[in-house]
Amino acid sequence: MKFLSKSSFTNKEGVQYEKLFLTFVSLFFLFTIGCQENSLTEPLTSEVAEKENFQEDTYLHGFMKLDGMLADPSRPLNSWLEIGGEIEYEHRIIYLDPDQTASQYYVSLKLTIEAELFDPYSPTTTPWVISEISTDKIDVQPEQVQSLIKYFTVQGRNDSMFLVCKFIVTTDYVTLDGMWLKAPRTHFSNNNVR
Repeated sequence: MKFLSKSSFTNKEGVQYEKLFLTFVSLFFLFTIGCQENSLTEPLTSEVAEKENFQEDTYLHGFMKLDGMLADPSRPLNSWLEIGGEIEYEHRIIYLDPDQTASQYYVSLKLTIEAELFDPYSPTTTPWVISEISTDKIDVQPEQVQSLIKYFTVQGRNDSMFLVCKFIVTTDYVTLDGMWLKAPRTHFSNNNVR
């Protein structure tokens, strides 16, 4: 098969075929370019406008693993409880008025905790369960950090113990900054609770 080139066309008819071929190729490219979507000439949709003005609802979803040893505040001296589980989070920016260019917004943070506390010194003891869902509205601006402290009830205990979690919340993420156990104030004297 012989390819089209200037050397293969020696007469006027060959030149005309070459011009015709180049015309078809040029038209094909023009047609292809012309059929592409041109976002510069389209009107701004609400989705595009929201992105440019930081007005798009953002959604983050993930899990924070709970794994470690926590000091037991209901016992004297160095007593520890082991925690295992996770916190599922849903982080969303909600705009109060998306039509304004300097819109106010807040972070809606939904936390679902599923965890268990174990007494490593008494492996036959039934673990205590921590299972709750909470939703909070947090006023956070770009490049600003807010801390949120949440109290989750430890179920199955007689002393109203809580798992306290400290979260760091921004417009871009949420992270667990610390956790500890808290029980109502107790006083110890000679190993007796008063």
